[in-house]
Amino acid sequence: MGGIRLARRLIRPLCWLLFLPAICFSQDGAGNKQQIKLHFERAEAALKANHPDEAVSEFRAVLALDPKNAEARANLGVIKFVQGDYANASEELRQAVSFEPSLWKAVALLGMCEKRLGKLPSAHEHLEQSFAHLQEPKMRTQAGMDLVELDYQNGDMAGAMEVLPVLEQLNPTNVDILYIAYRTFSALAEHAVDSIALANPDSARMHQILAQHLVNEGDITGAITQYQKALELDPRLSGAHFELGEVILQNSKSESARAQAQKEFESALALNPNDAKSEVWLGIVCTLSRDMNAALKHYTRALELDPSEVQAHTGLARVLMTMGETEKARAQLLEAIHLDPLNGTAHYRLSALYRQLGSPVDAQKEMATFNEIQDHKKRIATLYQQMHKAPASSQVADSDVPE
Repeated sequence: MGGIRLARRLIRPLCWLLFLPAICFSQDGAGNKQQIKLHFERAEAALKANHPDEAVSEFRAVLALDPKNAEARANLGVIKFVQGDYANASEELRQAVSFEPSLWKAVALLGMCEKRLGKLPSAHEHLEQSFAHLQEPKMRTQAGMDLVELDYQNGDMAGAMEVLPVLEQLNPTNVDILYIAYRTFSALAEHAVDSIALANPDSARMHQILAQHLVNEGDITGAITQYQKALELDPRLSGAHFELGEVILQNSKSESARAQAQKEFESALALNPNDAKSEVWLGIVCTLSRDMNAALKHYTRALELDPSEVQAHTGLARVLMTMGETEKARAQLLEAIHLDPLNGTAHYRLSALYRQLGSPVDAQKEMATFNEIQDHKKRIATLYQQMHKAPASSQVADSDVPE
């Protein structure tokens, strides 16, 4: 058979699934091309008018002339699927695929039918076979979501992890996809924690996990204790010095807290001299201590290691503003916004900078964006509080940026 093209504006819920022939017909129907073409046109018109029963009659007429017409069989399967008749839909689609195995949309829809009929191994096989070949975004999204759900049910998290990035790229704001990703990653995390607990419940990694959990729960003091226990067991534990420095500053910005955090970030750098984030946080410590020259060195070094480090751009901009280097500061803030358009700190500081430069309109625009971002964060914080968790944060609130 030749290629297929999508019939548009047909049965509204699944219009993107229907099939029409392109140019070629099977040998059995070669002598009836005009009649078959007419039946397909009538079927398409019936579907556009939302008269599926009339369309079924036309597709049956095609099959009377050409019993192996895959598109007619596939369309009958789609109509049955839309009507919730998955048993008959799967039979029609199975025949269509037997006539034309590369009719990938039909293969995918067959898998969807089988999933709803509880024929899970066959459903997984057909969805997996077709997924890489699907081009239409909606069809690929639905097939991928069904495939991930089957992988999740089977405990095949590796399989789910292969499909999820494709789905998120297709539709980054689809809450159903994001939920499936959340559920999958949560299951992976729970499995990993269980495995670590069974292997060595008093290991440094277990204490690090407990610390991270306590941070999420808002228990910063408890988290600090767990990080300290982890580092007592393994002073070279990857990530622990950096994370401890973060939570120390979250707990307090006093002079003694800054000194303790600085020690932890320096320890992290001793273990990994190319750790851009530790350089950023040393810049934050120096900024809080009003040592702008030292902060300048740390932020600059961080950007040498990782030019995409947004916090280094915003921190460096603040230092440059205090030094009167307004144009250089502006460039850093614009780059930060380019990298992260929703970075509230960058918009807030750019607003302040525009006020210094005598550009009130630009300043007002940036402040309006900052306020929108803050409102969004407040809504997220409320949701986290309902979950009895502290909202995730990767930076200390700088003194010039309101909470």
